[in-house]
Amino acid sequence: MVVNSITTIYFSPTGTTKKTINSIIKGMGIFNNEIIDLTLPKVRNAGIPLINGDIVLIGVPVYEEKIPEIIYSFLTNLKGNGKQVVLVGVYGNIGDGIVLNELDFIAKNSGFKVVAAGSFIGEHSFSTDKIPIAPNRPNNNDLNKAEEFGKSIIEKVKNINDLKDISLKIPQGKLPLMAKIVPKNSARLFTRTPFADMNTCTHCNLCVKLCPMGAIDKDTLEINEEQCIRCFCCVKRCPKKARKIIYRPRFLVSKVLTMKNKVRKEPKMYL
Repeated sequence: MVVNSITTIYFSPTGTTKKTINSIIKGMGIFNNEIIDLTLPKVRNAGIPLINGDIVLIGVPVYEEKIPEIIYSFLTNLKGNGKQVVLVGVYGNIGDGIVLNELDFIAKNSGFKVVAAGSFIGEHSFSTDKIPIAPNRPNNNDLNKAEEFGKSIIEKVKNINDLKDISLKIPQGKLPLMAKIVPKNSARLFTRTPFADMNTCTHCNLCVKLCPMGAIDKDTLEINEEQCIRCFCCVKRCPKKARKIIYRPRFLVSKVLTMKNKVRKEPKMYL
């Protein structure tokens, strides 16, 4: 089958998922790219768009071993209309959970044909200078693998004569015990709301513009605790480093993260 255009749908507060997606598209060699960036509320609230690309790429970060709750309903309302789709999860070297299984379930129920899937690594949203968790990933090696994945997808698609011939088995992921017993939005239990140090902050309001929840007051720069999902976009993308990630309880969270980050994970791809 010939593929001339692609629709990319992703959620990427800190930019790691976006980097991975862009490298996959680069490998696919497709320049006609319709982008649906779900990171900001205005796009998620604008209604479900028609998908025009010949093939679709959906990329999400792993939050608490699953798809971020705030985009779940958007994804379930997409209309695949028999289009081929590539599914991508990006996680912080701790665990990819069941994200690909969730995406696979949603895609098939929405009328997509799943042609490929992959789990990639990005810097963990809880990563700090003192407790680095997959720092600076995706690195060049990760992005090269993503690009090769894109090339392999196109090679596979070229050899498909009938969509009925598409068959892909994604291994069943696992939820660790912690993910099963803690409540939703448990990231709030283990980290404090990142306040702005007004001695450092220049009030550029970049954090206000980039917050995926619209949770930051433009005048006081205070964050609405009930809305904050702890993506820490406001921390990682602040040009003055005016906000910090603070664990709670600090010793326990640091210990657990360090232990779970001992093994360096590599991308996994399914074609």
